[in-house]
Amino acid sequence: MSLRLLHLQNETNASCPDLKGQNYRASFNTLAASKGQRKKIYHGHLDGKGPRKGEHAVVKVFRDAPGTEAMCDTEIEKHKLARRLARKFNKLVPDDHYKIDFTLPLKSTVERLGVGCYLSRHKSRQMDKKEWVLIEENLLKKGDYVSFIRKTGLRNQKDPTTLDAFLHFTYHESDGKYVFCGFQGVLTDEGYLLTTPCIHSTDVSFGVSTDKGPKYIRKVFKQHKCNNLCYSFKLPEPCSDEEDSSDTGEESDIKSVDSSSTDGKKYEQDLVGNMENMVLENGDFLTKVGIEKIEETPEEWEKTPVRRESVKRKESIKPRDHRSNVVALGSLKKQPSF
Repeated sequence: MSLRLLHLQNETNASCPDLKGQNYRASFNTLAASKGQRKKIYHGHLDGKGPRKGEHAVVKVFRDAPGTEAMCDTEIEKHKLARRLARKFNKLVPDDHYKIDFTLPLKSTVERLGVGCYLSRHKSRQMDKKEWVLIEENLLKKGDYVSFIRKTGLRNQKDPTTLDAFLHFTYHESDGKYVFCGFQGVLTDEGYLLTTPCIHSTDVSFGVSTDKGPKYIRKVFKQHKCNNLCYSFKLPEPCSDEEDSSDTGEESDIKSVDSSSTDGKKYEQDLVGNMENMVLENGDFLTKVGIEKIEETPEEWEKTPVRRESVKRKESIKPRDHRSNVVALGSLKKQPSF
């Protein structure tokens, strides 16, 4: 009589081939290491005959329903598109330490369930045999796992980074059809290594559970800050008053001008030109453009902290001539519009 062995870990069948044509099986824990909105993450390792045998891996299991091959294919296509765009974008990045790459998952089906799956309680559904799962390399072994930019475009750093420029690049390269965001992964000595991105598209073609359509494209760009890599890229049209009801007053008007590169540059050139003409015609141009003219007395001039150190003479100091502002304004023509 044969004894039926109890398996302590879950196991998958052989996966689809990786980039080198190798197939791998994955053995993974019965308890999830973390849970996202759509997937559960299980730690494990790869088994097989290829060079990645023994490599730390994670197995991603869909939460709401048993995974299908079509669901896995959708996720893998996101990675493939992200990798193609990243290779093209990396040609613009001068520093190799900040280049961008994405993992490429493998897909497989569950072959065996460990005994722990039957003994533990499940708040959500229990994993099924033969359901499709994704297998990825474990990024926790390469560095600190960080959510750099969220699905709404909110970033974890104040200043824009290479990832902000890449987000903008995906919109520009697709001619406004979609934008990539939701960047999570690690920053290593070789650059960013990221996992599944989130894509918002105009036709909601990347899955309704994460692709929130044109509304979220505009929402992402409300959080976006351009840097020297992306200031000339295409931007979405400004939101209508109904969509952007949260922004009112003068600040909202300034944002709408900046959100179109062509109109923004023309607006800046016209503003500089008009100010220069007013300076040439009348030194009191600040009053004409709606800014209150301020006359500084010699006493107030000397009380200013910076000037107190530089002005040491007792004679009367005349107020500054506002014509000196022409130099600063004229220099804007040589600066890129951010």
